[in-house]
Amino acid sequence: MVARGRMTGRIDRAAEDVFAYVSNVENNPEWRTAVIETRWLDPGPIGPGRRGQQTSRILGRRYTVIAEVVDWDPPRHLSWATTAGGADVRTHCRVEVDGDGCIFTLESEGEFAGAWRSLTPIAAAMLRRQSGADIDRLRRVLEERESSRSRSP
Repeated sequence: MVARGRMTGRIDRAAEDVFAYVSNVENNPEWRTAVIETRWLDPGPIGPGRRGQQTSRILGRRYTVIAEVVDWDPPRHLSWATTAGGADVRTHCRVEVDGDGCIFTLESEGEFAGAWRSLTPIAAAMLRRQSGADIDRLRRVLEERESSRSRSP
């Protein structure tokens, strides 16, 4: 069973700033609740073919996947697809200009691999709840950074 989830929220930051932040996998532990650690596997600029590794805690278990950037259209859209690990997942991030801020959409579809496949519906429900919290967390991180910059002399 393939699980799907989609969450959307408004962020009071320029679309370019939001896109730059979410496209860098090294920022994921700051705003994605389940993510423990992330790192790039390849040097160079972010774009199609660049790979990253991410370890998350889901249902009390650690999952490490390798994902590759498959779609790259800054500052509007990027997609990742897993290429190795305990899950077969594709994640989309969309950023749309909305006045002086933007609308951010996080959308994922996929399932666990192998013996854990039957846990996909349970994990999907949990991750949908977390995705809403993650967008709130992303909003706070980015808006607080902007607020602290504007207060600096």
